[in-house]
Amino acid sequence: MDPSSSWLGVLALLITTLGTVAGTWFGRTRIKEQEVGDGLPLAPPQPEGTWTVSPEMYRWFQDQMAGLHARLRSLEDAEREARTRADRTDRLLGLALDHISVQDERLRAAGMPLVPMAPELVAARDAR
Repeated sequence: MDPSSSWLGVLALLITTLGTVAGTWFGRTRIKEQEVGDGLPLAPPQPEGTWTVSPEMYRWFQDQMAGLHARLRSLEDAEREARTRADRTDRLLGLALDHISVQDERLRAAGMPLVPMAPELVAARDAR
C-alpha cells in the first residue's frame, strides 16, 4: 500500500469528522436561538423575594391560557370533523361493498361469474 494514500485517507477522515462536529455545533446553536424566539412570550418581571403575583403577570398568564384553550378547541374541532368524515367514508364503503355483493350474486345466478374481488375487499365485506 502506498504511504501517501494512507495519509490521504486519514486526512479525509479528519476533515469529515471536523466538518460533522462543526455542522452539529452550528446547527445546535441556530436551533437554540430559534427556540428562544419561537416560544412563549417572556413573562413580565416579578418583584424579588415575594410570593405575590403582579397584575401584569396575572394578565399574561390569563392570555397564555386563553390562547392555549383556543388552540385546544380548534384541535378538538378538527378531530371531530376528521372522525365524522371517517364515519361517513366507512358507511359509504359498506354500502358500496353491499352493492358489489348483490351484483355478484345476481351475475352468478345468471351464470356470469364476476371477476373475483381482492382478498382485502372480501374480508371487509364479510366483516360487515
